[in-house]
Amino acid sequence: MQAIAITAFGGPDRLTLMDLPAPTCGPDQVIIHVQAAGVGMWDVKARQGSLTLEGQQFPLILGWESAGIIEQVGAAVTGLNVGTRVISTTYQVGIGHYAQSVAVPAHLVAPAPSSLDALHAAALPIGGLTAYQAIYEVLKMQRGETLLITGAAGGTGTLAVQLAAHLGVHVIATASSKNHPYLQQLGASELIDYAQTDFASVVQAAHPKGIDAVLDCVGGETAARSLKVVRDGGRFVTIVDLEQVTPTRHIDTQLLYYRPDGQQLAELTKLVDAGQLTVHLDQVFPLEKASQAHERLETRHHQGKIVLSLEG
Repeated sequence: MQAIAITAFGGPDRLTLMDLPAPTCGPDQVIIHVQAAGVGMWDVKARQGSLTLEGQQFPLILGWESAGIIEQVGAAVTGLNVGTRVISTTYQVGIGHYAQSVAVPAHLVAPAPSSLDALHAAALPIGGLTAYQAIYEVLKMQRGETLLITGAAGGTGTLAVQLAAHLGVHVIATASSKNHPYLQQLGASELIDYAQTDFASVVQAAHPKGIDAVLDCVGGETAARSLKVVRDGGRFVTIVDLEQVTPTRHIDTQLLYYRPDGQQLAELTKLVDAGQLTVHLDQVFPLEKASQAHERLETRHHQGKIVLSLEG
């Protein structure tokens, strides 16, 4: 099968189209014919060698999420059938989604939204689960509370804006001004152009008593500045890093790495098909142009999700 893999850590030029053995199907797995694979910063970190899984070997197939069609079902698997359109996400040694076929544990698979094509469906798993777990499990947002989302125009941010707004949360979003109309459509109540103004000062001026929570999708200095706008007893979660975050007041501060979860994926599919959650693509690249997809991602100027297409 064709796959994008690396034989050494490094820059985007390390991403190489290779002909590698197709995966075999374990008793608790399904083989998915991959139609599209999502691209995220975790892939960049895996390529660079800053994010590794114990036991991984070269050639290393990248990719943690995809959409496709089940082409084989393991002997112990029930409830999933050959020919079913599905989405999945994993971070396990030996499983890479930048490939024509991938073997995935059956419990990490969910039906793909019937209202989305494969390209849009592939954009849902990691961003959707990260947003879902941040909003519902970690921050435990409640109707009427105020939430700041930094980097709101990215793959995770756009989904988090929608989930929070659907709960009745007052959403403040930071993004470049060109993305403001789109984020407003998704449910953001206040919009701040981080490039034109100090977003923390703007939030503090509008909410002098502090806001309830922050979901940081940027990290670094942005994460540190975000913490200043949270009220005493508030909550802060970042999906990037806590390196510059040093809370000086009683604020619940957490770093969230998403958890693969087939049941939650199925819930996200229901929200999409009910019209309560939309997925926006920034750009689609053919599999063999994965290096260009990584270059685009690393500019940090994308709106929505970058996806690799394996169809045609």
